[in-house]
Amino acid sequence: MLDGDRRGDLDEALPEVIEVKAAGAGELDALLNEFTAEMRAQFDLFRRLRAGAEAVLDGADEALSKQARADIKAATDAIALIVRTLEKIDALLRQLERDRVDAEERALEARDPEALRGEVEALIAARVEAGVAERLDAAVAVRMAEVGGLADGRGPP
Repeated sequence: MLDGDRRGDLDEALPEVIEVKAAGAGELDALLNEFTAEMRAQFDLFRRLRAGAEAVLDGADEALSKQARADIKAATDAIALIVRTLEKIDALLRQLERDRVDAEERALEARDPEALRGEVEALIAARVEAGVAERLDAAVAVRMAEVGGLADGRGPP
């Protein structure tokens, strides 16, 4: 077992990424999105490097051509690795979303039907009250306009 001081040093030396298992789903989702952005930037970099090496390949001497071909292969390998990594990140993000939806469905299924019925009835009552209030406000506005017209000397239609 590590003593307190050494454990603190170890905690400081380890990257925060190691604590992903303990992180909430939202934090993991954000971390995966950050990884995706970083991988996209790396992808663009290696694509530019490969294009630059391909440009050098034409009309170069033997040694420079050999180095350019090696650079093209290295960039292509890096791009392939990045693509596989992005595919894995995408799969993880999709799995996180499926897990979230499943958890929401389980939570809904576990709720008391009477409590759900009460919530639905409250929502319906609130909608009805809002609709009635809206129609009442419109009717009052029309009536006030009619009364205002009578006060200005205009008769009823």
